[in-house]
Amino acid sequence: MNNRPWLLGPGDAADCKGVPIYPGDLLRTPHFRDRRRRMHYLYHTVVQEVVEGQAALRMIPAAHLEPTRISGGGAYWLSRGLASEAEVIHGHGPGKVLGFRDRPKVKKEEK
Repeated sequence: MNNRPWLLGPGDAADCKGVPIYPGDLLRTPHFRDRRRRMHYLYHTVVQEVVEGQAALRMIPAAHLEPTRISGGGAYWLSRGLASEAEVIHGHGPGKVLGFRDRPKVKKEEK
C-alpha cells in the first residue's frame, strides 16, 4: 500500500521538456529574475532514497555536495510541480545507458 502517494520514483516525473527524471540527473530550476530581467537558476542533483519501502527522489542542491560544506537544509522531495519547472541538463538515466538527450520523451498531460 502506498502511504505517501506524493512521493515520486525514478521515471515517474518529467521535466519541462518531457524528459523523464532519474537519480543522478542534474536539474536546473528557475530561481528569480533580476531587475534587468535576467533569469537566475538553482542547480540540484537528484538522489534516490527509500522511504517506508518505497523509492523516492530527492533534489539536493549541487552546492551541498561539496564535502567541506555543512548543509543546513534546502533538499526537497521531487514533486510534479517542481519537475514541471525544472530542466534536466545532465544525466545518464536508468542503468547508466541512456543519456538525457536519448531518453524517450513523455507527452505532457492535457488540462
